[in-house]
Amino acid sequence: MLGSAPPVDIRHPPADLDALIEWFDRVAYRLVLLEEYPLSDVEAAVAAIDRGVRAHLDADRPGGILPEASAGTEGSGWQSARLGDDHERYRTSLEQLRWFLAVVQKEDHGGHRQALGQYARLVAESLRRHRAEEGGSGGGARKP
Repeated sequence: MLGSAPPVDIRHPPADLDALIEWFDRVAYRLVLLEEYPLSDVEAAVAAIDRGVRAHLDADRPGGILPEASAGTEGSGWQSARLGDDHERYRTSLEQLRWFLAVVQKEDHGGHRQALGQYARLVAESLRRHRAEEGGSGGGARKP
């Protein structure tokens, strides 16, 4: 059943944010496919992405303000403001991710795990695009 799912070691999240996002997406994909991870591993995976994203949101941004994009770059002023707004939205996204996890903790079955996995995949894709817009390695934003 999981033969086509990308392999992932749920117990070893990478330290680098971009690699962490890719790792979390693979974990989430396997949740959607009903991988039988122990609940403690799922909890640890959500905690790992939460820590990694919160560290990113708080790091080197006095007052939560992103540095302006380079002069002459497309959308330099609005892009910086938009990325700052993204940072605030990610705090809400992390709360929602923990809410989905709480549902699984309360009643652990396949449907709830799949819902957690689907939301986690949305968060991962959004983070990947956000990192690409910040100039991180994030693999580049895909065109809709």
